[in-house]
Amino acid sequence: MAASIKKFLSATLFEYETQKVIAISSYKIGLIYRGIQMLIVTYVIGWVMLREKGYQSFDTVVSGVTTKLKGLEYTNYTNISAIGDRIWDVADWAVPPQMNSAFFVTTNVVITKNQSQTTCEEDKDNKWHASCKNDSDCTKGDVHMLGWGVKTGRCVNSSREAELRVCEIYGWCPTEQDILPLGDDKVLMTRVKNFTVLIKNSVEFPKFGIKRRNILDSMSKNYLRQCNYRPDSEVDKYCPIFKLGDIIKHGQAISQEDAKQIWITGVYTGGARKLNVTHPPAGMVAIDIHWECNFDYDEEFCKPEYKFRNLEDGQVGRGWNFRHAYHYVEDGIHKRTLVKAYGIQFFISVTGRGGKFDILNFTMNLGSGLALLTLATVLCDIIVLNIMRKRKKYRQAKIDKVGLLAALTVAYENS
Repeated sequence: MAASIKKFLSATLFEYETQKVIAISSYKIGLIYRGIQMLIVTYVIGWVMLREKGYQSFDTVVSGVTTKLKGLEYTNYTNISAIGDRIWDVADWAVPPQMNSAFFVTTNVVITKNQSQTTCEEDKDNKWHASCKNDSDCTKGDVHMLGWGVKTGRCVNSSREAELRVCEIYGWCPTEQDILPLGDDKVLMTRVKNFTVLIKNSVEFPKFGIKRRNILDSMSKNYLRQCNYRPDSEVDKYCPIFKLGDIIKHGQAISQEDAKQIWITGVYTGGARKLNVTHPPAGMVAIDIHWECNFDYDEEFCKPEYKFRNLEDGQVGRGWNFRHAYHYVEDGIHKRTLVKAYGIQFFISVTGRGGKFDILNFTMNLGSGLALLTLATVLCDIIVLNIMRKRKKYRQAKIDKVGLLAALTVAYENS
C-alpha cells in the first residue's frame, strides 16, 4: 500500500511535462516567423503604447463655460420709423444676456412699436384662417394658435391689402408685419462680424485633481485687452477672445458663399413666406473646445484647441428667430414694443481627456502584447504543416501518430 502511494505521488508531484520541440532550418520560415514577431512588437509599441498611450490611465473633463459679448452698432434709417437713428449695444442685440453654454447674436429685426391690448384686424399673412366674407365667418371668442388674438365676431376690411377682408381680433395691436426693414437680401446690423465674444472655460480632471482654464497663466491683462483668436499664430491661437466674423470664416463645412450670407438669417420672400434658398441662412454654429492633455509632462502644456462648425445642412427650415418684447406704461396704458429677432445661435461644447502614467495599465497592456507573440508560433505551425512543400515530412517529425493499444502500452510503461 505504501509503495503504491509513493509511486502515485512520484508520478503526480515530481514529474514535469514539456512539448516536443523541432528546430527547422529554413530561411523562408525563419523570415516569416521573425516578420510576424516584428509586426506584433511594432503594434504593441507603436499603436498600443505610443499611439493609444496604453501606459496611462485616463480621465474625462468636467467643464463650465461662460461668455461675455462686446460690440456696438449704429443704424441711421430715419425713413423707417421702427428703426430710426439709434445705437444698438450688447443689451439690445444679445438676448437673452446669458445662456447655458450658448449665446445668441441678433443680425436682423422686425420691430412692431406701440402695441396695446385693443381691437384690430388680424394679420393678412394668416389668410387661411383669418380671411372672411361676412361676420358669420368670424366666430366670436374663437382663438387660433397661429393668430394674434381672440376673434370679436366682426369681419372688417384689411388696411394692408386691397380687396381683402379679415376677422377682427382683440389682442396686442397693431399686429406684426413680418417684413425685414431693408428687404430680404440686406442685413440691418452690418458691424456684427466685428463683435467679439470672450469665452471663459474652466475644466477639471477629478481623477488627477487637476484644474485648468482657457485663460492661461501666461496671459496678462494687457494681452487680453488687445488679442483676438488667430489659428495661424502660435500665441494667438490660445486667445479666448473671438471675432464673430472669424468664427464663421474659420468654421469647418462653411462655404465662402454661406459665410457671406450667414448674417442674413431667416429670410422670407413675398407674402407666401417661402424660405429664400438663393441666399440660404445658417442660424446655428458650434464652437468646439477640446482638451487633450498628457500629465506626464508639466500641466502648463495642457491647452485647449478650438474648432468651429456650421450645424445646419438643409434647405428647409433653416435659420433662427424668436420674439421678445419691451413693456412700458404710457398715459396709464400698458404697451409694448415687439421684436422679432433674426440671428445666429452659437453653441459651445467642451470635450477632453487627460492621461497619466499608471503602472497597472502599463503591465496589463505590456503583458497582453507579449502574449500576442504566441501567434507567431501558431501561424508558422499552420504554414509549415499545411502550406510548405515539405509539409508531410515536417508533420511526421512533429506529430507522432500511434494507435490506441500502443498509446495505452506507453502510458502503462511510464506509470
